[in-house]
Amino acid sequence: MLGIGFQDLESLITKICYIAGTPGISFGVLHGGNVIYRGGLGLHNVDAQLNANNETIYTIASLTKAFTAAMVGVLVDEGRLNWTTQLHDVVPAFQRRDAAENVTISDLLSHRSGLPSYDSLWLLSDNKIVLSRAEMISTFNYVPVAAPLRSEFIYNNIAYAALGQVIETVSGTDYASFLQDRILKPLNMSRTYYTSLPLGDSNVATPYATLGNSTPFQIPQPIFGRDIALGPAGGIRSTVSDMLTFYDALIDAAHAQINKLAGTNPQNPLKQLEHLWRGMVSIPSPTVRELSYASGWMRAQLPAPLADSGPGFNPMFGHRWSSRLALFHGGTIPGFTSFSIIFPETHSAIIVLSNSLPCVDSVRLVGQLLAERLFNKTDNPSDPINETAYIEYAELTSKKNTLVMSNIKEDLLRHRTTKIPTYPLNTYVGKYRNAAGNYVIKIRESPTGYLQISFMGLESDTFDLQPYQSNSFFWHVSYDDLAQRGRYAIWPKQYYIIEFGNSNDTPVGMGISEPKITYLRWKHDFSFENDGEMFRKETSEESLHSLPQEL
Repeated sequence: MLGIGFQDLESLITKICYIAGTPGISFGVLHGGNVIYRGGLGLHNVDAQLNANNETIYTIASLTKAFTAAMVGVLVDEGRLNWTTQLHDVVPAFQRRDAAENVTISDLLSHRSGLPSYDSLWLLSDNKIVLSRAEMISTFNYVPVAAPLRSEFIYNNIAYAALGQVIETVSGTDYASFLQDRILKPLNMSRTYYTSLPLGDSNVATPYATLGNSTPFQIPQPIFGRDIALGPAGGIRSTVSDMLTFYDALIDAAHAQINKLAGTNPQNPLKQLEHLWRGMVSIPSPTVRELSYASGWMRAQLPAPLADSGPGFNPMFGHRWSSRLALFHGGTIPGFTSFSIIFPETHSAIIVLSNSLPCVDSVRLVGQLLAERLFNKTDNPSDPINETAYIEYAELTSKKNTLVMSNIKEDLLRHRTTKIPTYPLNTYVGKYRNAAGNYVIKIRESPTGYLQISFMGLESDTFDLQPYQSNSFFWHVSYDDLAQRGRYAIWPKQYYIIEFGNSNDTPVGMGISEPKITYLRWKHDFSFENDGEMFRKETSEESLHSLPQEL
């Protein structure tokens, strides 16, 4: 383990990980073009008691987006693609009848398409991705506009799935092969993989979710297998050592292409950094300094807030240092979290990878801690790290996050106006489909006399419904139940409310012989204000001829 001046932080890092419920964590620091610290703490496999280190392979989640952007940069540099190329010109299946039909490659890279990601539709319990790769474009076609094109930052994973199809169409090869041949091999990144794992390698992190008592619970590997839909958005697996190699090459390419500095590697495969690192859309933030999204990276002129740090912890990251540019990104998928930050001016980078969906953002805290130690030496050597602030923030955040589901339940019960369904249970029973036809919600009666909601007809995603208000119901489980299912506990109470209605606008029971329900609404995306997405109830004939057999 390298890193004089960093080892004394390991006790604090261990405490943060214990509070967060992070079993294993790996980290590294690049400075002046040299790796000055790297290693790991904790366990990458709890049952086998295997230690994490800088060669442990983790799913890097959304840090994948920088690789997808870099691959697009290669194609643009070769003249096979332009930043202004419209998606429908490369992928004709993308068809809309609004301004979003003009979305460009650059719009997709910078999350300024104005379209929501609808993440709750493709990711269910146990890391199941239930929409196919082919259905990404059809989903992108039907989602409603959340903001005018190029007007706002709206994070969108499906946009990167679409970019993966662009890369494959233009290059004439699959995403994995293009990544391997054009980036990984030239940079000698031998422990980086796309949606797969090396056979017989024991140094591969096992994914965990964190229970309310901060203990880990093993869950299935995410974004795993061939032809996976969201691979270009979050499916790369890598190590601290390989990631530092990638970031070193990015900074080297930026100095050569933007600053026109001599002495950089002419064989560097990374291209078009002058565009990839350019801020394209502002990110709302309480700062007068720049905070924007580039292409696979966020940009911040420090000091600036990198996240909502909360009470007791200064949200202005870098407030003790000289002002400098930072490019950063985080990644989260059930079982893994990641954080990276690059400081181009000093040829510095920090990478933190972990194998948990924790109750505290431990990777960002550790990344911030490492950056503070790195730059306090030069910018503010007499200012010690406030270890107490880190511990107090972790403890307060852990308590807040693990109570979120019980707080939501209290709120739902407080606003509930009925304990008895308005109509007989069989009035609501049926299969409800979204406008794209690729997502089904099944409502059924349980043997115990409740209604149940079943997302995509899966038993692992079936929940009891309780009456809420008039023709609405709610579903609720504990924080630990969500963790054991590998589900996020980040949504507000509206996410758990299902409202039924009659699209004919005829009051149920007036002028018709029996109550009739024709749709339900579920607010599963919070990119914009609305009452939730409408799922239309299938008729008996439609159900017989159009639904998957498992439903």
